[in-house]
Amino acid sequence: MIIKNLWIISKVGMCYYDYSAPFSDYQIDEILFSGLVAGLSTFAESLSVENKTIEYLKLGEDELYFETIDDTIVAAIVSAGDEKLQSFSIHVMLQFIGTKFVDMYYKEVEDMFFEWAEIRNSFTQEIKNFLFDQDLLEDIKREQFQNLFNETIMGNIPLDLLHWRGIQLFANSNPDVLSNSLKLIANLQDVASSLISDELLEAKVLDVLRRLLKDLSSNIFDQDPRKLLLLCKDDDTFKSLYKVLLAREILAIHCPTFEYLQGVIETWQDPNPYDILIIDTQISTKDIRTLHNMEMIDDAKIIMVVNKIPRPPRGRLVQKKPISFIVQENISDFDLNTPLVDYLLTCLVHES
Repeated sequence: MIIKNLWIISKVGMCYYDYSAPFSDYQIDEILFSGLVAGLSTFAESLSVENKTIEYLKLGEDELYFETIDDTIVAAIVSAGDEKLQSFSIHVMLQFIGTKFVDMYYKEVEDMFFEWAEIRNSFTQEIKNFLFDQDLLEDIKREQFQNLFNETIMGNIPLDLLHWRGIQLFANSNPDVLSNSLKLIANLQDVASSLISDELLEAKVLDVLRRLLKDLSSNIFDQDPRKLLLLCKDDDTFKSLYKVLLAREILAIHCPTFEYLQGVIETWQDPNPYDILIIDTQISTKDIRTLHNMEMIDDAKIIMVVNKIPRPPRGRLVQKKPISFIVQENISDFDLNTPLVDYLLTCLVHES
């Protein structure tokens, strides 16, 4: 979940604050956009009378979310991902940001002549502090998993997806935080029978939770496995590859788009410590330049599986990184049973 742009707007369409991430490619008229979001918020409130909501608006590969706190609207464009999985935590995040803004600037909101540009730097820092507040983010992860559990027992999410997402949410947690997450999963085991009337579904849910507890408590995570940012637009390919990587003690973090990958690295507080594996046909010369210039630790690897090696970027590169290219003609038929996967895993596990 990477924020590209964020706005805080009054219900009458006045923009108090806006933020644009360095990797955002949006050029949006502040006045027109503020009016649009204010109108959408009013329309969404009218729908709520009929128990209907506007979850988000699709913007190509991105999504626009908004939340209303008192008379203030928080809107954000985020990199799209698994919408059922991200939606809950995005709304929680926007609610938190909006509440903090209202608490900090409730007096200024009453001043028609206040210069809102004065708060830009200080409130931007507040947002960054929140995004890097690990305790708060871990709380959101647990709330998100609780929500996923509820969706699963209602039949809205496949059981295997609950297990996979649980691994993604909690596998990188430190031991103290992980113990709290394990308690949550154990508690869900205890209450499952009272929440599920279908005995077969109950048995399947309990099996998933048992497997999740076992995987999260296994030695793989005690050994601090090698980590990987995996750019793979096809969800099915990622899910299959994730299991293969985990068996080799490599933890993969899904990046559904190049912009998402770039955002993860650019918002890192230190040079990115992860290797990068890219399986994509749409990597451009500009993307290659971006990869070369990313802040990464010295021994991090970049491996790209492409159907054609992109043309090398022209001109001087600020930080040149070694990039390994593997050509596969038909990436859409990426087969996990071919020697290619073994070769990839060998490159990632062993120093080159």
